[in-house]
Amino acid sequence: MSPVHPDTLAALTAGIQSEVASYVFYLEAAKKTVADKHRNILEKLALEEKEHFRVLERQYDSLIRSEKWISTADILKQEGLPEITEEMSHEHRDLIDKVGEADSMSKILDIAYRLEEDARDLFASAKNMVDSEEGRKMFEQLTKFEEGHMRMISEMKASLG
Repeated sequence: MSPVHPDTLAALTAGIQSEVASYVFYLEAAKKTVADKHRNILEKLALEEKEHFRVLERQYDSLIRSEKWISTADILKQEGLPEITEEMSHEHRDLIDKVGEADSMSKILDIAYRLEEDARDLFASAKNMVDSEEGRKMFEQLTKFEEGHMRMISEMKASLG
């Protein structure tokens, strides 16, 4: 086996950080949201970002330990997946402050859209960096998930009027 390319590990690390930031952001935005409909969507997005974090974290761990990619389906079957801790949340204090400063749902959704756009771009470029078919599939799936989040946010913004 050949060692994992540092760029692959860097892409996974950036993805992990991006997903944690989005998770923290959505939880904070949901707390500030008055409309149940929007709060439910933001909480759903938070849970999906947490799941993405878990996939990336397990993949990183597998590559470090065994230099092997594992399928996303196998990752999701594993018990005891990593959790996002309070310490990780504190690292994103500036993002939480942005939610507090936003004076409308529209502004919160603008921030959310930018987060999703950045994550999509990160995963789309990472897909082209990996030499493993399993790695490409994972990044491709994550790219599609982020595009789906972008559509959800656009729909929420359109529903605001």
